[in-house]
Formats: sequence, C-alpha cells, structure tokens
Amino acid sequence: MMDNIFLILITIGSIYFLYKKLFNTKGCDGCGGSCNTKK
Repeated sequence: MMDNIFLILITIGSIYFLYKKLFNTKGCDGCGGSCNTKK
C-alpha cells in the first residue's frame, strides 16, 4: 500500500514539475495565477 502512495506522489510531483517548466517558458509564475488572466 505504501508503495502505491509513494508512486503516486512521484507521478504527481513529476507532472507538476513539467507543468511548472512549461508555464515558466510562457512567462507565467508557475502556479497558474497569471495564466488564468491570459485565458
């Protein structure tokens, strides 16, 4: 059970890191705060 939780945490962490990199290249703050206003 703990293995699944650890795997999920790593997956969410890597996805969050990738999204943060994508938003940073577009000139956003990474959290999506300034991205929401541009949508």
